[in-house]
This record gives sequence, C-alpha cells and structure tokens, in this order.
Amino acid sequence: MQEYLNKSDEELAELLKTDDNILSVLIDRYQGKLDRYILRISSFPKEDREDILQEVFLSVYENINSFDNSLKFSSWIYRIAHNKVISLWRKNRNTNSNISLEDNFILIEQSLKEENILKQLEKEENAEIVNKALESLPVKYKEPLVLYFIENKSYEEISDILQMPVSSVGTRIRRAKEKMKQQIEDLIKAYE
Repeated sequence: MQEYLNKSDEELAELLKTDDNILSVLIDRYQGKLDRYILRISSFPKEDREDILQEVFLSVYENINSFDNSLKFSSWIYRIAHNKVISLWRKNRNTNSNISLEDNFILIEQSLKEENILKQLEKEENAEIVNKALESLPVKYKEPLVLYFIENKSYEEISDILQMPVSSVGTRIRRAKEKMKQQIEDLIKAYE
C-alpha cells in the first residue's frame, strides 16, 4: 500500500472502483480527520462516532461509482459524514434521547508544570468559555465554523459539504462569529 501514499484522493477514488484494497488507504487517510469533525459538530460518544465512521466508509465503498472525479473527494466524504451525523441526531431525537454537548473544542495539555499553573488555569478557563460559547451555537452556525477554523476547509469546500451557496457559507460564518463573540462576552461577565 506504500505506493498509494503519494496518490491524490481523487486518484484513489478512481482506483477504488476496480480495487477494493484501496479502501484501507482512504480509511487511513480520513478516519482521524472525520472522527475529529464528527466530535466537534456533535460531541457524540466514541461508540457512536465509530458507528458513524463505519457507515461513512461503507457508503464510500458502496457509492464510489457515483463519485464525480471532477469534484474534491474530501468534500464528498465530509458530506457523507455530515449526513450520517444528521441521521443519528434525528434518530436520537425520535427516541427522545438527550444529546448533551461536551467540552471538546480545545484540547487542554495533560501535564501541568509548577511554574505554568496560573497560565494553565487561565487557558483552561478560556477554553471552557470558548467551549460553552460554541455549544450554545445552533448547528447551522457551528458546522461552518468548525469546518472553516478547525478543519481548514475553504468556503467552496464547505459549500459542497453543507450543500449551500458559497455566499451563505460566508454569511453563516460571519453570524457565527458575532454570536460567539456575544456569548463569550456574556460568559466572561458571568465568571467575574
């Protein structure tokens, strides 16, 4: 599989149409990224995320012949992941499950050095404020924000993933930033 590491995603997608073994290369390439994305937009527990990832890669395998190589593979697979998350939300909502969002937006260092305790505590407090502000956002604002700032996707890629016009992506990101700013200001006042 070493010979496939330098191939583009689109080339791998084309090869997958005739060679099932290529799926493992795509899984290696995307499993961590998609898991992070799913966690950030949903805060689902690990078991649910693993189930979603299995469904995503199964969908990739089953639908690879419908993939248009003129498009970006990453946008296509993120869209599949997005749809699987929405499906699980709907399923859980229909079974009256309450999905609470956890603080998973910023990772806090595990070890504290004695001379950095005050800085670390300040970082943790700031991370908590940012996490709470992010959690308070409606999904329609949280998703483009996570895709743009955390997953480093372009407006065009976000447009493909969320299936909305590029101008709407920009509007949602701008509104999300405004809402985040207001939430952060309110939370800081509450901490004082």
